[in-house]
Amino acid sequence: MSRVVVLGGSGAMGAQVCRLLRERGNDVLAASRATGVDVCTGAGLEAALSGADTVVDCLNVVTMSRRTAVSFFAGAATRVSDAAATAGVGHIVCLSIVNVTDPTVRRLTGYYAGKAAQEQAYAAGPVPLTLARTTAWFSLAETFLSQIRLGPLALVPGLALQPVHPLAAATFVADAVESGPAPTSPPSTSPTHAGPTHAGPTHAGPTHAGPTVRQLAGPQVMDAAVMARAVASARHPGVRVTRLPIPVRGLREALLPEPGVPQDQRTFEEWLTQA
Repeated sequence: MSRVVVLGGSGAMGAQVCRLLRERGNDVLAASRATGVDVCTGAGLEAALSGADTVVDCLNVVTMSRRTAVSFFAGAATRVSDAAATAGVGHIVCLSIVNVTDPTVRRLTGYYAGKAAQEQAYAAGPVPLTLARTTAWFSLAETFLSQIRLGPLALVPGLALQPVHPLAAATFVADAVESGPAPTSPPSTSPTHAGPTHAGPTHAGPTHAGPTVRQLAGPQVMDAAVMARAVASARHPGVRVTRLPIPVRGLREALLPEPGVPQDQRTFEEWLTQA
């Protein structure tokens, strides 16, 4: 049995990850401000991570501001990484987004720039890291209905997405936890030079080989506005959706995964009728 701390464990995704990990027999702490853990200040972090085998980052901030997103995600990741190293945690799993390191994607919104900064902050730390990147979840369609509103009118960008079921994303993260960190290569014992021996550390930065990247996508390419209209029709009949065209094809399709990314086969229509 592993002890796992899930940051953002009271959120929609974090709560599902906690439930799945507990069902698999793990000792799970759902950490959030409600439990005295504040990633923005670092308050309660070291105590929460004490004795943990793995830390899962399911943190989120709802913003379109680049400055806010970068400050939140990078700042939190740095504090979590430092606290995890102090506590002797052996593995960090960070929930992230497919294609988030692509420059085109980072230009789409400040949110993606924040997630890219989060990945960079964790990768710069000493704790072995798994980046669990998924495409957008089906539930993003609900968010689209409230992001840009003019009364009953929701303006939704015409992005091409290959969204995935939220439960598939949660299972994907739980699997990454249980798979553990990538094995590290043993340090070389052969001398690298014939000069004098120096005491003290021989390197700075991470001691592991770099992050393990796992990816997951959904089964079909969809238009964000079409998704939002379907959710509005089923759950919010008073809301009308207007599609905002994106004239540059590179931007319109920047969030689609590359060929070969593993897919979960549950469809948007299944989620819409079950949720």
